[in-house]
Amino acid sequence: MDLTSAAVATLISSGVATTVTILLNRSTSMRNLEDQLDSILKISIQFPYLENPKFTETWIENKDSNDEKYLRYENYCTLIFNFLERLCYFYKYNPKKIESFMNVKDWVRLHKGCWKNPSVPYENTDSYDEKFKKIIDNYIN
Repeated sequence: MDLTSAAVATLISSGVATTVTILLNRSTSMRNLEDQLDSILKISIQFPYLENPKFTETWIENKDSNDEKYLRYENYCTLIFNFLERLCYFYKYNPKKIESFMNVKDWVRLHKGCWKNPSVPYENTDSYDEKFKKIIDNYIN
């Protein structure tokens, strides 16, 4: 085998190894997203009021209370929006791909009060990626 053949074989081998690694990493990332979603859904089953529109509509007037339900709700919303930011990143902020994974619009709209009015001013505007905030704002507006 001459030097050129060895170099070509090395390049092909490296290319295949890189491709396999990328595919495995992507599969692992998707599995992690699915696990995170399952965890959030388990919380909503344990505390069903967190997904109840009658409760979420009362967020603004109760966001500064020390009521455990509203403290839990804000943390729950943080979990949701952190998960959604990871999901958007995974799908490279492509709304069609994001929406093919799950019904994001309804979830965002249900929790828009907490997104627009966090108990800590500017928490969401300062904490999240610009591309993500634009997607969320498009769903809300």
